[in-house]
Amino acid sequence: MLIPSTSDLLALLPEILLCFGGGLILLSASFSEGVRKYASELSLLVIVLAAWARVSGPLPGSCWRGMLSIDALTVFVDIFFLGALFLSAWIAGPYFRKLKIDRAEFYALLMLAGAGAMVMASSTDALSLFLGLELLSIPLYVLNAFLRETAISIEAGLKYFIVGAFASAFVVYGIALLYGATGSTSLIVIGDSIRHGHAISPLLALGVAAIVGGFGFKLALVPFHGWAPDVYQGGPTPVTAFLSVVPKGAVIVALLRIVDGMELLRVSQNWLLAAAIIAVASQTLGNLVALVQRDIKRMLAYSGIAHMGYAMVGVIVAGIDGSTGVLVYIGAYTLMNVGAFAIVAYFSNSEKEAHLISDYQGQGWKRPLPALALTICMFSLAGIPPFIGFIGKFMIFSSAVNAGLIWLAVIGVINSLISAFYYLRVVYTLYMKPEPKQEIAVDASLSITAAAALSALAVVILGIYPTPLMAAAKIAALSLLR
Repeated sequence: MLIPSTSDLLALLPEILLCFGGGLILLSASFSEGVRKYASELSLLVIVLAAWARVSGPLPGSCWRGMLSIDALTVFVDIFFLGALFLSAWIAGPYFRKLKIDRAEFYALLMLAGAGAMVMASSTDALSLFLGLELLSIPLYVLNAFLRETAISIEAGLKYFIVGAFASAFVVYGIALLYGATGSTSLIVIGDSIRHGHAISPLLALGVAAIVGGFGFKLALVPFHGWAPDVYQGGPTPVTAFLSVVPKGAVIVALLRIVDGMELLRVSQNWLLAAAIIAVASQTLGNLVALVQRDIKRMLAYSGIAHMGYAMVGVIVAGIDGSTGVLVYIGAYTLMNVGAFAIVAYFSNSEKEAHLISDYQGQGWKRPLPALALTICMFSLAGIPPFIGFIGKFMIFSSAVNAGLIWLAVIGVINSLISAFYYLRVVYTLYMKPEPKQEIAVDASLSITAAAALSALAVVILGIYPTPLMAAAKIAALSLLR
């Protein structure tokens, strides 16, 4: 029987706090009206404690018998995961009260999903990786269908469940093939066998392809992207904010551990070709289809497909340059995407109706602070300086150029230019279009505005002074070297 040591438990203290805190809130809410009423605030407290535990806790490196690695990379990504979790819970409180459906189980499930993402990102063994993936995914199936009186929310939850089941099946089948080829589920052992053998056997190649395919579903990469627009549109907006960044960040980090550990770029040109096709197709399709969207949540869904295509460029390059670029990009994408969805939640009074971009006409002058926050996030998503989105894209494309993949960087820049049209269209609608004759009722929330403003402020500050973020990302990337 495996009995965890004290150091093992301390290494996982943030995840333990999230799981225990979520369970305690859920149990207490069954008996206490006060806990039900302030579940959002209590969850924020638990998330802050988890963040403190991660920042101030030990970094033992390999722990839990080599299944997890709590290192600089883990700390870097966990801070952004917990930040996204904090902002999503912050938005959810006033948003669900506005819809008169605030329930404590929402926050418990959200924290469990956050713990799953953290386990997944720190995994160095395929079994713990799969455990983290399921702990992340299962709560999200429920959260997407949380508005059970709304057909579109039930549909979103069902679609995400079906796609998630396929993704999990791909991943677990890939893990079985990797075990069959190498006799181990340790990513480190598998990587060593590939690097020392200088070749990938057909069985091993099929296993890696199955895992990457399963991860492709979670990242909504082409051709695994079909679920994203409907799930983004139908899910509750605070859930969509979380779903759009945290699962993708966890999968990207897991991919980095696999690609860097196996040195796929060096040992297999097939990996370069296949991954580059997926990256380019995701960028191109995501941006072109986003051009014609009229619903802002669907637009951000297709935008997310394109952004994961950009991130895949850094994963392909890997090494210090590629990994650093991807990590900076994860941080940037988290802040600007959650900020954008916060403003969508601000303007939304119901999930039964479409979130039309045209509804924002003239709101730049009527509601200047939310409009400014959304404008900053749109500029950053487009990659316009001096915002952090520009820094992230610059580092990704620079890493491709340094690796000799100039054509991949050029395609990325062209796609980024295309994306500017639909992002700037939102800004144009805010400030250049007249207010509609029939005013759209907005149940304004100061709390949601504050969450969006905090995200936008971070986007500006890190864009002007990105050095600390870049330095932390480089230190985190060094953890991948063996």
